[in-house]
Amino acid sequence: MITKNTFPILQYEQILKTSDAIHSYARLLGAIRAKMTPEQKEYWHISLRTGTQGFRTTPIPNEDGSTFELSINLLSHRVEISSSLGHNRNIPIKGQSASHFTSEVLSVLETMGIKPDIDLEKFSDNSDLEYDPATASKIFKSYSLVDIIFKTFKGSITLETSPVQLWSHHMDVAFTCYPASKDNMDQIAFGYLTGDSGIEEPYFYITVYPELEDYSHINLLEPAYLHTEGWQGVILKYNDLIKTDNPGGLLMDYLDNTFSQFMK
Repeated sequence: MITKNTFPILQYEQILKTSDAIHSYARLLGAIRAKMTPEQKEYWHISLRTGTQGFRTTPIPNEDGSTFELSINLLSHRVEISSSLGHNRNIPIKGQSASHFTSEVLSVLETMGIKPDIDLEKFSDNSDLEYDPATASKIFKSYSLVDIIFKTFKGSITLETSPVQLWSHHMDVAFTCYPASKDNMDQIAFGYLTGDSGIEEPYFYITVYPELEDYSHINLLEPAYLHTEGWQGVILKYNDLIKTDNPGGLLMDYLDNTFSQFMK
């Protein structure tokens, strides 16, 4: 059972630098997957998935007919690379720069006969990053719990939905529902991330595309609120969630109530 004590305490100021490091490393995995995975609709070929111990690419085809997979293990703090040819390699995560990390990963892949043709300029930053293992594990635990709840809620929706996936460019675990253009709504997106420059703390969002001109008919479940600065969405802050006695239940209620309001 997902209880109040299951969710880790995440203070933005304390997790920011480690979160930025994870983001940097995840972007590389996303770039490799995007370059070598056959294209899928809605860019599903560029996203990552939540695994048991971190984020993973899922199997990626190589030109020799084999497959390989990369994962960021945020419990043992290493990048794990495996292939269908039996190769297994590990690279410790220790706060290395984006440039250094990229060189390490690509060098190991080359020994396995894998040569992703990615834009290295995007990973040329030589600044060392700060990575705290305990903080990284707490961050991942929050993503893992949300991934489970999102998948549970997604299973209750009869409309077409996307997979629950991690978008490494923004570090949000999210999924999308496609309401078949009900009232000109093409998509309803549900997501979670540990904060950004717009909202400097972990939060959940539900957005509609195209954006609604009028939200007056939406009755929000407290403490959720309507965000309108720069973009529109219904926000529930993570730290408001974990103050309650049943955060898992409140998150499900937030998802269900907001979705039901949009679908009226």
